[in-house]
Amino acid sequence: MAGKENRNRDASTTEIIKNMEYLVKLLHKEWGRSGRTTAEAVVKTGDFPMISKRTAAVIMEKQERLETAEMTFKQSMELSRENFILLRLARKIEKADRRAAKNGADTEICIELDREEHRFLVKIMGIQEG
Repeated sequence: MAGKENRNRDASTTEIIKNMEYLVKLLHKEWGRSGRTTAEAVVKTGDFPMISKRTAAVIMEKQERLETAEMTFKQSMELSRENFILLRLARKIEKADRRAAKNGADTEICIELDREEHRFLVKIMGIQEG
């Protein structure tokens, strides 16, 4: 009788793990999408390399913490979510940089951001909002 009980427990544990993996996959897909545009950032084209470098450094630091730090599931999910927001921001910066280079823009370019992307750009750039 105990063997059957253990197999049932193993099956339900396996099912829970599969469901959690599916849930995390869905979250990653959702976090990869930008939200509604709520802000526009005007960035000098000469600042793109510095912004890209800072964004990459923050992403790498967060990823390293994810891989090495002891944290709760909730903490790791929040850190993962932040990384997805930063990756969206990095893609938008890279796209704007390519567009500026293609169009020969040498002064400033406008980047449309959602609320979360804007919050991270402000934090990365050390901008004081007022």
